[in-house]
Amino acid sequence: MMLLSLLATLLVVAISGRDSDRSVETILEREKHQFVDDPEFDHEAFLGKDIADDFDDLTVEQSKAKLAEMLPRVDTDSDGEITQVELEKWIADQIQEYIKRDSTTSFPNDDTDGDGIITWNEYVTATFGEGYVNLNEGMDYYSYVMRDKARFDLADTSGDGSLDFEEYCGFLHPEEYPHMAEAVVDDTLDDMDEDGDGKVSLLEYLGDFVDDEDENEKEWIEQEKESFINEKDKDKDGYLDRAELAAWVIPLEKNFSGEEAASLIEKADTNKDGSLSFQEIVENHSVFVGSQATDYGRLLHEEL
Repeated sequence: MMLLSLLATLLVVAISGRDSDRSVETILEREKHQFVDDPEFDHEAFLGKDIADDFDDLTVEQSKAKLAEMLPRVDTDSDGEITQVELEKWIADQIQEYIKRDSTTSFPNDDTDGDGIITWNEYVTATFGEGYVNLNEGMDYYSYVMRDKARFDLADTSGDGSLDFEEYCGFLHPEEYPHMAEAVVDDTLDDMDEDGDGKVSLLEYLGDFVDDEDENEKEWIEQEKESFINEKDKDKDGYLDRAELAAWVIPLEKNFSGEEAASLIEKADTNKDGSLSFQEIVENHSVFVGSQATDYGRLLHEEL
């Protein structure tokens, strides 16, 4: 019985809020990416999270050819050079397209009557069960339901008590919608605050990364400790409160596309002129897309 209860709890945590793939771990991974190179992260940013893996099944030549076919769409002024502004817009567009694809897949699961809108009762019934429509504090998953209700109300910009498709996209992926910033902070606090005291200690902030034995990652961990102490912990009390979390998380989400575009250009700009020619991108294809060769290298590294 205890095992069944545990499995049920894990299931509800997994589906509650249909939490986006940008978890707290990913927020830290994003900061880590600025210090430790992560090709898979770059591929997902350039191609879209659900498309990047498709290139891992291609030969190097196939991968390069498919990449070359995409480049005219990135080069919006058709001058044969891709600027940081063009690359930033491309990355932002790929994020939005991924969100639309992901939301299109999930929407029918919550729109149980198929009328094109999702009411709170529909959502809570589909996610937690009919018994949670009439919520009381003694219920097992009370805190999860309350968190989702706060996110639902924030996403309901029309205030009509239901979510249309655009509002549902914000509910599912709050990190990409400025009006959903409070939900991102809520999720960050909920996920990092292991002892439930309403704030995040240094150990909670670092989480599982603190045990990483990779030398490069140890350097990054030391950098994150210094960042926590000297930058993020504004009042120097040894914790991040809600306001301090917001000051960290919200700008990080807002600036992602620009920072990633700058990072990609730095890695592939062979002649250092500040923009990328098609030739530079194809010659540095492994920065932007995977292939059978890069996927084999990743698997070999993981086995070692």
